[in-house]
Amino acid sequence: MERATTTGVLASAGFLLAFLAVGPVSGALADRPLPLPDAAPAETEAYYLANPAAVGWSAVLQVVSVACLAVFVIGLAPALRAAGATWLPPVGRLSVVAMVVSSALSAVLLVVAPVADDATVDALRRASFYAGGVATVVSLGVFVLGSAVTLGRERLFGSPTRWFGLIAGTLAALSVLSLAFYYASALLPIGRVLCMVWTVVVAVVVLRRVRVEG
Repeated sequence: MERATTTGVLASAGFLLAFLAVGPVSGALADRPLPLPDAAPAETEAYYLANPAAVGWSAVLQVVSVACLAVFVIGLAPALRAAGATWLPPVGRLSVVAMVVSSALSAVLLVVAPVADDATVDALRRASFYAGGVATVVSLGVFVLGSAVTLGRERLFGSPTRWFGLIAGTLAALSVLSLAFYYASALLPIGRVLCMVWTVVVAVVVLRRVRVEG
């Protein structure tokens, strides 16, 4: 049991740290900021043509990050199923899949940018953004929120961890409002990072409990 919980700690830490590394690595390799999804397709195309290393390494780090999330979800799944929340592990996996899709679309855009028309560049950029943004963060928020409620009720961890999960998960889930309200976009990075930190907290709390009970 302790080996499994140690794996959970490493996975949750990898989930957070690999994602946090995206910004510095991309910033060091790129000659300009990544254009926003609503930027002119020509601007997006120019960025991808000039910065293949930044795009590639960003995609790799994002996949590594959610691969670690997948390990965390797998580790938490037995406790969630035992508590009757069989629907939560698939939601966690959905967050993983959404980010992988986002990274794959970014890689496709990197390949086709030199020959694609403006409509294709725009469609791929927007699809990658929404898959890696709203789809990933909202599903992660629902997973964290549901897990905090379920496992907090089962006394797997205490009230502070439960409330942290409730707040983090709610903020991440509410980031869906960014589709309609621009200012709600702030919930995407805030909710995402808080949920990531929550997975680290949960993994450490469970590991400490296993060691005390063992």
